[in-house]
Amino acid sequence: MPQAGDPRRNGSPRVSIRDIARDAGVSTATVSAFLSGKRPVSATTKARLEAAIKTRGYRVNAMARALAHGRTNTIGLLIPPQGRSLSAFDVDFIACVVEQARAADYDVLVSTSLEEKRVFARLVEEQRVDGVILVEVCLEDQRVDLLRDAGLPFVTVGRTADPSGYTWVDIDFGALTRAFVRHLVDLNHRRIVMVNTSDQLYARGFGPARRAQDSFYAACEEFGVDGNVQYCDANPEAGLRVTQDLLAESVGFTGIVVIEHHALWGIYQALALAGRRIPGDISIIALADSRWPEALSPRLTAAQNPLEEMGVEAVTLLVDLLEDRSRPPVGRLLQPPIVLRESTGAAPLHPRAARPALRTSAATSD
Repeated sequence: MPQAGDPRRNGSPRVSIRDIARDAGVSTATVSAFLSGKRPVSATTKARLEAAIKTRGYRVNAMARALAHGRTNTIGLLIPPQGRSLSAFDVDFIACVVEQARAADYDVLVSTSLEEKRVFARLVEEQRVDGVILVEVCLEDQRVDLLRDAGLPFVTVGRTADPSGYTWVDIDFGALTRAFVRHLVDLNHRRIVMVNTSDQLYARGFGPARRAQDSFYAACEEFGVDGNVQYCDANPEAGLRVTQDLLAESVGFTGIVVIEHHALWGIYQALALAGRRIPGDISIIALADSRWPEALSPRLTAAQNPLEEMGVEAVTLLVDLLEDRSRPPVGRLLQPPIVLRESTGAAPLHPRAARPALRTSAATSD
């Protein structure tokens, strides 16, 4: 029976280099040399070591392969938070990446730091990871340049202004935003507001914010409707404030396109407090994660953010690169379908009084 202090007491025994050395009848130095590949061993010794590693279990064998090929079997996930902390969306995305990586026999090292230079120094110079998944990508992003210069395999979730030469997966924010505007125009809405991400993210060149806003204004001009963009922090309180400000200014909008989905609850609350009916007075359409469309009342017309698909695709593409670094770079552009629900309807025949000029403004959290 295992005694106190016996590593077998909590389940499978923990394997050390000494165990492998004893089983193979060699020194620990020989085992270390074999695992690291720093010096060759005889065919007979190699056979004994491989037999001992196989007997001791798969995980040890995986570690031996990693060391022998100079690999860590670890993926770095760099996901800086938009606000003060990670959102539920961020946490779900991390969980998806970890699960997919585990299926490919990779661990995941997650960094949520905004101190990019120090993070890259640790990951690249200390060789902590075999490759990187980069999230929250800007149109001009020095992190992409750093990874290219380091020669470290990477995949981005999002893309720069020129995404050639590296592998990425992204949502087609331009096409999706145009489809949102087109849906509201088909319902005879003539004054439409877009709730974008924060003004800080927009100023930083955040890809989704820039592409969505450009497409929104282009679509409004194409369809001959008035468009107004509001910047909003990633929380319901900011959504409440930006909507209350719009209502107080009597802008007279009848449709809302929401890109910053964290603001949705606050937008709904502000309209309810003001006695505005959805969709009788104002219609809402959004890009949202799966928890929002069916939870809100009335249910939200929305395109679901393809969180799981992006996470799976990013890990798959990166693992492919790690297994064959000669693979050419590829890009995956996703456009999730819009599911029609009760939050959009025909524009009211006599909307509330509107000011002739629309502007761009921001709502931030205190």
